[in-house]
Amino acid sequence: MYRIIDSRSSGKTSRLMLLAKENNSVIACSNPYAMREKALGYGITGLTIVSYEDILNKDNDYLRGRTVMIDEIESFVQYQLFTKLTGYTLSNED
Repeated sequence: MYRIIDSRSSGKTSRLMLLAKENNSVIACSNPYAMREKALGYGITGLTIVSYEDILNKDNDYLRGRTVMIDEIESFVQYQLFTKLTGYTLSNED
């Protein structure tokens, strides 16, 4: 599993996009339109970018056989829980 942990505006999203392209992964994010525009700005094309809601729907054909990379995991967890996340643990090992 890839973990990109760094400060704001450090290039985390562009690194995620490059990994997604290299691994043919789907990127899930809060605003797919803005993410597609950002990818074009970086010159990265050919990505499948979907919303958090889209990856929660198990019937999506474009997810079959593909891995998913999530932009801003904390936002995704809050979206999934429908509540304010106030803490979590994270093990930095595979």
